[in-house]
Amino acid sequence: MGEWNVREAEKLIESLTGVLSSRIVTDRSGDIQEVHVLTNEEVSPKQTVRNVESALLARLDIPLDHRKISVAQTDRPAPAAEAPEGTMSLVVERAAPPRPDGRILYVSHRTETQSSNRAVVTVTVEFKGDTYQGEAVAADLLRARLEAAANATLRAIEATATGVQANGAEAPMVALALDGVRVIEAFDRKYVLTAVHALAGRDIIALSGSSVVDDRIEASVIMATLQATDRWVRGRMD
Repeated sequence: MGEWNVREAEKLIESLTGVLSSRIVTDRSGDIQEVHVLTNEEVSPKQTVRNVESALLARLDIPLDHRKISVAQTDRPAPAAEAPEGTMSLVVERAAPPRPDGRILYVSHRTETQSSNRAVVTVTVEFKGDTYQGEAVAADLLRARLEAAANATLRAIEATATGVQANGAEAPMVALALDGVRVIEAFDRKYVLTAVHALAGRDIIALSGSSVVDDRIEASVIMATLQATDRWVRGRMD
């Protein structure tokens, strides 16, 4: 089944908002044929399908036709979650456990609004068991917050590379600059596109990533930014 297994994918699906349980059916070659999801009424079935598609693609590189996903709802409430520490406007659940290929994983983010109409976005990522953070400040406006989410992600990725280098690896420092964030509509869905410039010596490399927009658009921006930069940055750290 390649670099993932059924239980890993099921656990990822079960970490999504409103999901109570999941079951994946594969064929003999390991390809997914059916995904059955049981949810409460917190998220609509249509949104759950989109969340499952987005999570499998972004976290495990599994493209999946939405027609293979079936959702059943129950009025059973979701398990109570622990209250987050500190004051924050948004907390996203922890990502799936690290995969063997050592990808840079999205752990969480938070957005804090200050009295000066500024928003502070903090992004936490994980690489081979260690966590790293990046932060960006922007005006408390939607477009500015989305760009701040992307910039905070880039700072977290740069901190990851620096941390690896500090631990003795012969990894060059990486420099990443946001070129832009855009939300587009296609195929009856919304997507986030991020464009990043990566500096490698005297060369400037253009990188891009995309993610389906779910009910947490800042998280979608972070996933698109990671998709754009993860492979290139890890290549520089090898």
